[in-house]
Amino acid sequence: MMTLVRDVPLEGSVEVQQQGEVDPDAVIELFNFLEFPSLVPRLPEAFPELFGARVAPAGSERTVVSPELTLTDDAAQVAQALEAASATGRLAIMAAWEGDPGRSELSGVAVVTDRDSAEVAWVPAGLLVGPLSEELAAGRVAVVTHDAKPLIRSLLDLGADLRALHVDTALAAYLLDPSDAAYGLAELLTRFASVELPGEDVPPEGQLDLGGSGTDVATATAARALGVAFLVDPLVEAIEARGLKRLAEEVETPLVRVLAKMEHLGVGVDRDVLVALADSLREQCDIERAAVIEAAGEEFNVNSTPQLRTILFDKLGLPPQKRTKTGPSTDHQTLEKLRGEHPIVEHLLAYREVEKLRSTYGEGLIAEVADDGRIHATFNQLVARTGRLSSDQPNLHNIPVRTETGRRFREAFVPAPGYRLLVADYNQIELRVIAHLSGDPGLVEAFRAGEDIHNRTASRVFGVPEQDVTLEQRSKAKMVSYGLAYGMEAYGLAQRLAIPTGEAQEILDAYFEAFPSVRAFMDATVAQARDRGYTETEFGRRRRIPELSSNQRNVRMAGERQAMNAPIQGLAADIFKVALVRLDAALEAAGTTHESDRPGPAASDGELGRIVLQVHDEVILEVPPDRIDEASAVVLHALSGAFDLAVPLEVNLSVGSSWAEAKA
Repeated sequence: MMTLVRDVPLEGSVEVQQQGEVDPDAVIELFNFLEFPSLVPRLPEAFPELFGARVAPAGSERTVVSPELTLTDDAAQVAQALEAASATGRLAIMAAWEGDPGRSELSGVAVVTDRDSAEVAWVPAGLLVGPLSEELAAGRVAVVTHDAKPLIRSLLDLGADLRALHVDTALAAYLLDPSDAAYGLAELLTRFASVELPGEDVPPEGQLDLGGSGTDVATATAARALGVAFLVDPLVEAIEARGLKRLAEEVETPLVRVLAKMEHLGVGVDRDVLVALADSLREQCDIERAAVIEAAGEEFNVNSTPQLRTILFDKLGLPPQKRTKTGPSTDHQTLEKLRGEHPIVEHLLAYREVEKLRSTYGEGLIAEVADDGRIHATFNQLVARTGRLSSDQPNLHNIPVRTETGRRFREAFVPAPGYRLLVADYNQIELRVIAHLSGDPGLVEAFRAGEDIHNRTASRVFGVPEQDVTLEQRSKAKMVSYGLAYGMEAYGLAQRLAIPTGEAQEILDAYFEAFPSVRAFMDATVAQARDRGYTETEFGRRRRIPELSSNQRNVRMAGERQAMNAPIQGLAADIFKVALVRLDAALEAAGTTHESDRPGPAASDGELGRIVLQVHDEVILEVPPDRIDEASAVVLHALSGAFDLAVPLEVNLSVGSSWAEAKA
């Protein structure tokens, strides 16, 4: 039982608490943002005069797109279809492939010639080079599509170039909510346009129904193209309402073509170097496996968790560190804690490291080398919630660099004949972003003076003159600085430095005492994210963090770390993306890179350089040897001028005949 507290001082009258005017568009936007799809159709029931015309009544049927398909047979029909589509000022297209989108042969594209009458033309692959490719390259009509990068990549393979991408509906949906796991066209149509694609007989997005006819493929692709035509306006309106227009139009959308060009061109590799590395790693694996078995005193399967568990904890009597559902853990973290307890632990850790290098990068990279001697990875824009780029097929962002053996893989990445590699990377961009966002005088002053930021940080954290800072103190300060960019707290710092949590907390407290504005910025960021439900970068990039409202403490704390991390990583990602767009535009303006995207035996006349790889905050170019100085100036201008931070954006440049040589 309880008694209400009735003497709380309240300001204002009862009238103040009455509901004021309602902005129906803002309500619908908020409900969509908070993912209340079942509540939106119920709004007209409660407020018919406000929402009746804006929201379909609950239980109403959605429109099913049903295209009127025309199959084009020659260039004249394609030109006629394009003329009809161009009259609308917008070219809505979708593509179909024989297999994986962007990595297999194009079957054709569907072009919406009239959305209102559902008229769509099917252009088979054989007719893509001609009027359609000329129109795409000319950029006279705004192109809208869903997941544009595979299409642009495939067109580049055909010698065509889509240079007027206006809206990528998958990309727009990602910007509206980067926390979604996927951005399928069918789901977006249901959510934003009350439109449905045809039924289950439609093949999966972007792939052919190999058991059906070409007409079936054309019809299915036409339905998707028509769906894009219905979807684009609601998404554009939502982008503008959310303040994301600049980010979409100036950064993310132009970046799609830049990444497609990188995928199409690929990065050169020396296959012989990879084979030699794989063979060497295989030998090291055999040596370390034998050492593990010798330390165990009996033969067993080193890769078998149950057998390893028996050896470590039953036979050798090592103390278990944590338990899983099936027994004591044998993961990397557990083995690290057991270092020094028995010789088998060191050999196990060494074996696992070498085995991962062998399987993932030794044999894994060899399998990805194409017939042209290059690796054509995929760069993902729609994965990381912070806006960071990632890569797969293969994951070139995870090329190991922390060990000498891992760094040897960079030796295999080489330029095409007639080129050198020019490597440019931002110097401590996350720390510079922290200085910019927090405005901390100590950090800002250090960066502007060009000082060793880690030495300055260690001096202030440990209270010693800068000339007396030890290597260990500098390393700890460096770990703290970079850890803060990822929302790391005392426990995480303790794990990384292998020190007690209490000591790690003392180091963190000393850091925040030395740089109080950083602590104030992070506290304010978390408070604002808790109030809004999301974080936001200076470019308007938002990240929802529902974990902040969880009733579970661990989940809330994870949300707080995400809130600290998102503005820093998000702004760093925005800056790098702007830099890539600026750099690609500058290279095209200075030469003829768009005419020489295919790797050749020698540099093309007039070509200044071409982007072949992006890894974290690093971009790698192929540059003719006689234009290194000119290209370096262009790269430096593009990257250092990408954003006006409160501190300088410093860029490191290096040149080599391999990635390893340049980084050395």
